[in-house]
Amino acid sequence: MTGSSNLSDLLQKALKELSAAMKAIAFYPSHHPSVVSTLERLVLTLREALAMQDSIQIGVAEAAFLFGGKPIAEEDRMLAGFAAYLSRRGIGALVFRTPLEGESLKGLLEVLTLDPGTLQARGGPARCLQERRLGGVSIEEFDAAAALRTARTDTAAGPAAGGAKRAGTSWSDLLARFLAGRSDQPPPGGVHLLRRVAGDAKAARELMASLQAVAAEVPGPERGRLMTAALGRIAAEVAGSEPEALPALAGNLARALSELDPKTLMELLGASIPIPGTGLDLGREIRAHIPDDQIGQMIVKLVQFEGKLTARLTSVVRKVLIDAGGIDRHRDAVKGAVREARRPDADPLTDIWESIENLLDESQDDWISREYKGLLELLGAKTPALEEATRRELESLPGFREDLSEVGISRRAFLLFGDILAVDYEPARLWVALDQIEKRSPAIVPEWYAGCVEVAGLARALLEAARPPEAHVREAGTKALQAVAAGLVESYRKEFHGLAPEQREALARAFDALGPHGVEALLGGLEKEEDWEIRKTFLAYLSARRREAVPALLARLGDRSWYLVRNVLVVLGEIGDPTTVPPIASTLKHPEPRVRRDAVAALGKIGGPRAFALVRECLDDPEVVEVAMRCLAVIDRPRTISAFLDMTARVDLLGRRNGRLREAILALGTLGAHESIPRLQEILMRGFWLPPSAGDPVRIAAARALEKIGTTAALRVVARGTRLWRRPVRAVCSEIVGGRPVSAADDLVN
Repeated sequence: MTGSSNLSDLLQKALKELSAAMKAIAFYPSHHPSVVSTLERLVLTLREALAMQDSIQIGVAEAAFLFGGKPIAEEDRMLAGFAAYLSRRGIGALVFRTPLEGESLKGLLEVLTLDPGTLQARGGPARCLQERRLGGVSIEEFDAAAALRTARTDTAAGPAAGGAKRAGTSWSDLLARFLAGRSDQPPPGGVHLLRRVAGDAKAARELMASLQAVAAEVPGPERGRLMTAALGRIAAEVAGSEPEALPALAGNLARALSELDPKTLMELLGASIPIPGTGLDLGREIRAHIPDDQIGQMIVKLVQFEGKLTARLTSVVRKVLIDAGGIDRHRDAVKGAVREARRPDADPLTDIWESIENLLDESQDDWISREYKGLLELLGAKTPALEEATRRELESLPGFREDLSEVGISRRAFLLFGDILAVDYEPARLWVALDQIEKRSPAIVPEWYAGCVEVAGLARALLEAARPPEAHVREAGTKALQAVAAGLVESYRKEFHGLAPEQREALARAFDALGPHGVEALLGGLEKEEDWEIRKTFLAYLSARRREAVPALLARLGDRSWYLVRNVLVVLGEIGDPTTVPPIASTLKHPEPRVRRDAVAALGKIGGPRAFALVRECLDDPEVVEVAMRCLAVIDRPRTISAFLDMTARVDLLGRRNGRLREAILALGTLGAHESIPRLQEILMRGFWLPPSAGDPVRIAAARALEKIGTTAALRVVARGTRLWRRPVRAVCSEIVGGRPVSAADDLVN
């Protein structure tokens, strides 16, 4: 029992050393001392473990390592993270055997550091390791086939008669019920199986068929919501573990659409399924990956199911054609499928087939429907004023005043065009929505701030999607975001003193949603605004943008407005990007001292050797010397103290050119440099000066510096200064120690 416990402890230690060695080899060349030392420790630990057992197999679960079927230090978060890292690469177990050499472990580590996509492209981690022909180490991959075989449910009655398969007992049925919320627990290996759907087309078809069966139990529109929610969970799992596998997942799911009945197919093809944290839409990606040779038959299938030309059918067909590469790419194939589907005799769907063919001949700009045109005419660029009697009557009704006022109607129109960005994919319609958002943004008022968060987020997601929109849509999206930002800035300047706390919070979220698109508007507000409280808010929002704001900020360093340059330098200092040091250095020669001081302060916050050298050169500038001294200490305190000590080593006994000496002495006191006490004592006690009064200012500076340092040793030196023969120096030292007699001062500091 003790031996088993010792082995488990050794394996825990070995796994931590394996994780450390893997990180070292990922960042440093193989000959680097960090790699060599961590490998040596790992080899010694594993050899000690192999002395107890010739072969050791460590299982890899989703968030833990297993030895002999039992978890190894299950509560250890670092090991749990390492296990999850290996699990995402499909590794089921690590095996170590004697004899074990350092080169073998090094090869294993090089395989473990490969990204999941590279590993899969090379045939998996086990094959990558086998190709190196190393002894003493091997990898066992997660066995998806075994998980598929074991993911069955049994009953007390045993197998069904005649060996027939019972409904709902396959791995895909169990997993589908879990994804649909019908089961609290996934089947064995369930999470691994979700990831395998991205790499196994057959598994994707089986799972899609099982989801279809579960969805068939649900009536009406709930069927589509269940299917999209289940696929969204799969995509979220893949995005969290292997985001590079998302295109493969979309391709497998697109090829598995043939498993769906027309009703479910219609629901899924028209759906939007955002993938958290990626900016991608799984519904759009699935439509984009439908095989070219299946699109025509799929559209025919939808037409035959619907039986009439509906807005939903038209919308789904358009989405499929646009996302799958455009109408021109599929026009001939779809028309061919439509002609084959027509019956030679009287066909009740003749009008529908002709409408589909006409739809294929339309341009995307023709797809701005009559409903959109009517909506624009109804809303207009500016909401018309209500007739006075109607307005008063509406205002008297509870709950209607806000929404049906002119402001309320305008806000809802603005939000409506934002909603269009989430549900529509046709470029012409997207362009119209973005253009309307741009035109309505100057009317933004505080009541719109919360809605601006959503509108800006949708517009930005459209621009940053994995598959960017067309050029004219991108241009309209950029203009819309800039207009929203400008509207928010102007509204904030105008309404600052009357804003509620929740409106201020909403404004901050809106600029977070705008990201880099709000930077220019904030800079424009800084340039025009004189109220410091308002400018302070703009500075905070710019600092929150971090590196996104840097290009626009650097472009303003040469602005003619010196106070704008000061504000820009403050923000650059808060961002702390080392790449901005050279541009900031150009402002150290600015004619305005306040700009130079803020430039030095920014360099002090950024830090680094280059910034230190630039700030040290500013010690010769009397307008910024105090700021420079503080910043030098922030960047590199030991180096700064050493520099000032060097300055105090050169003392002119004739009392000339000692101004810089006094500045250095006072700087040492300000920094609390206890290392400088011996040097300051030497200066304070120096007896030879010509004339004798020439040394008084320097010695007094030394006493004041010792006072600022304030340690017992420093005060002891000051107490000795109360005995000096020069009365001005003696008076200052006595003041510092409280005017007591020398003996009392000595007692005090001792």
